[in-house]
Amino acid sequence: MGAEPHLETERSLDSLFSALDGKLADGLPARILGIYDDGKEWWIQVARGDDDINTIVVRLSRFASVFNAVAALRRWNWSGTNAPRIVRAMSLV
Repeated sequence: MGAEPHLETERSLDSLFSALDGKLADGLPARILGIYDDGKEWWIQVARGDDDINTIVVRLSRFASVFNAVAALRRWNWSGTNAPRIVRAMSLV
């Protein structure tokens, strides 16, 4: 019998955090501030280096891979805005 669905999700989120935290995002290490699971997609708030002001939110389908999320981080360019921007990485619309 398979693991409980919430335990599978928890493991997936832990794996996602481990894979993304510290990856380079426009030359600086990404810092995962939080991951929210809305039941359909994961929303990952990311800061770059020690900048907690200019963050992004990666909107990631549960069917996407870590590689899709890393690619989204690599596309991140500093925008100079105070509001988080949403970067879609294989998201459902």
